[in-house]
Amino acid sequence: MEARERELKLLALLLQYPDAAFREALPELAEAARGLPDAAGREALQAGVEALAALPPLELAARYTAAFDLSPSTTLDMTHHLWGDSEQRAAVLARLERAYRGAGYARANGELPDFLPLMLEFLAVCPQAPDREFVWSCLEGLKTLGPRLAQEAPVYAALLARVEALRPPSATAQPLEEGGRHEPRG
Repeated sequence: MEARERELKLLALLLQYPDAAFREALPELAEAARGLPDAAGREALQAGVEALAALPPLELAARYTAAFDLSPSTTLDMTHHLWGDSEQRAAVLARLERAYRGAGYARANGELPDFLPLMLEFLAVCPQAPDREFVWSCLEGLKTLGPRLAQEAPVYAALLARVEALRPPSATAQPLEEGGRHEPRG
């Protein structure tokens, strides 16, 4: 796995719900972050791991829930930030599912195909996927999500900023096959 894909995989893991398995994996994640060759990525992920590890388990779970589960404006369901709960979003979710299947990627959990950790894992483990650029384009909502979290959940905002830094410049919201360009929601 290349350095960029390793960093994406670590970000996917760090943005998962912090259950007992997550907390047990933090030392391993810290070690993996220390091994990243890119200084900016290494520093950002090490700081993220340290901040998450410093919190008691119940507080960590409460902060994650407050950050991502209580408001649609900060959900980790990325296409919601671009298309809300619309038919366009439903079409994008279906296209994401086709992209995953087409690359031979089997989702292990019951999350929607636009769940950020799932998307990052896909990008990490399927670097040659034909629809990779489309998946990246669905992450355009990071531009609004990160700043929304900056005050209440700075550790998560910093991790999202790192994802945004890894996003290719060409990965902007793409038109759907059936229709025109859809601008991100504010």
